[in-house]
Amino acid sequence: MARLILGAAVVCLWAGAAPATTFSNKTTRDLVNMAERVCCVRCEGVEQRLDSASGLVFTHVRLRLLEDMKGRTEGTVVELRLIGGRAGNAVTEVDGMPKFSRGRECVLLLGKDNRLGYPVLVSARRGVFPLKRDKKTGERHLECIVTAMPGLPEARRVTLERFREAVKRIVREARKTRR
Repeated sequence: MARLILGAAVVCLWAGAAPATTFSNKTTRDLVNMAERVCCVRCEGVEQRLDSASGLVFTHVRLRLLEDMKGRTEGTVVELRLIGGRAGNAVTEVDGMPKFSRGRECVLLLGKDNRLGYPVLVSARRGVFPLKRDKKTGERHLECIVTAMPGLPEARRVTLERFREAVKRIVREARKTRR
């Protein structure tokens, strides 16, 4: 019983400190500006584990780094630890958390690492841009709408190449502003 109360308290404290994930008026450009790192990755594995200390389930995601677009990632692997998932009979549900599957590629917007050393997604699910490969051309494109990115229309099917160039422009503009 004490474990259940501790788990509920942790969730309540975490939820109170977390930004709302159901609606955000931030544009894609805002999110890229907020990110410490923007990188393209491929999911190598997803594992859900019960944290014995808190009684909560966390999803551990292992991602292979394909490319850094903003900032630098140490090594070739990005590991995320996201609250939520199912481990045995234990279930922790949190709205707004992204889902990952082995083999899928995506672009991540990452903030600073948390106190355990795991990178934090900017704006939860909005910090993940799934990629899809065009069967005819082989080109990869983002499977979401991007907003307010320099040189990009507000539309679906923005290619990874065009998104990469827009991120580079944002980084250059930020450097000029700091001078």
